[in-house]
Amino acid sequence: MNVFWCKCMLQSRCRLKIINLNNEYFDNLAGVYVIWYGDDRSNVVSVGQGTIRDKLIEMQMDKKVQEYEPDLFVTWAAVPRASLEGVEAFLSSELNPLVHHNITFSEPVSVNLP
Repeated sequence: MNVFWCKCMLQSRCRLKIINLNNEYFDNLAGVYVIWYGDDRSNVVSVGQGTIRDKLIEMQMDKKVQEYEPDLFVTWAAVPRASLEGVEAFLSSELNPLVHHNITFSEPVSVNLP
């Protein structure tokens, strides 16, 4: 599956702490997200899936994730709800995040990486 990984204004990286999750863009947006720290996207802290606004608010408050502040960045991609668990399983396997959440073990659905 080919997905579009989102960026913030002017194609810049989105900082997890200051992203405006109240924006109507996030209303009912379901998909997957990847959080990393520093300049190297191989430093993946967390991956997940669900309603993007709700999940990113959780990650803003997650103590294990916040240990990697102040350089936490995030990207996300819309994914059909039926594929969320499979895409999350693929991302978790491929990116090996430092913080693991309640990932459902389902058949991986491959996507292009951010």
